[in-house]
Amino acid sequence: MKENSTVVSEALKRGFTLIEILIAVSIVAILATGAAISIPKMLEDSKIKAAKTSVMALRDAVIAYNLSYGKYPSNLEALADDSGDKDPIIESEDMLVDPFGNDYKMEGKGSRIVIVSAGPDGEFGTSDDISSKSKKKSQ
Repeated sequence: MKENSTVVSEALKRGFTLIEILIAVSIVAILATGAAISIPKMLEDSKIKAAKTSVMALRDAVIAYNLSYGKYPSNLEALADDSGDKDPIIESEDMLVDPFGNDYKMEGKGSRIVIVSAGPDGEFGTSDDISSKSKKKSQ
């Protein structure tokens, strides 16, 4: 009989104490809080990078349109137009919407066309706009 009680006693000693469980839960909670804080910022940064890539791709598509048809498009929707004898320059009109859910805008004329995303705030003309215009370094 004494052997059975020794086995039970050793099994109880091998379990976790309440303090150990609380410490483990606290560590997990701290890590989860850190992730909850940093993930939205990372998502915002990735949307900004995607918009920067897209404005440059759309600018290149406008140049390709000019090379194919001898004129610049009147609007960005013309890049996806497959009516008549034209082949579309871009695959779908989904490419004309930025990662924030707003339409891209084409500004300028001729070879000075600039593609602009309204950025995270969704309003054009603010400091967070994303543009295909190259920014020169100030000296």
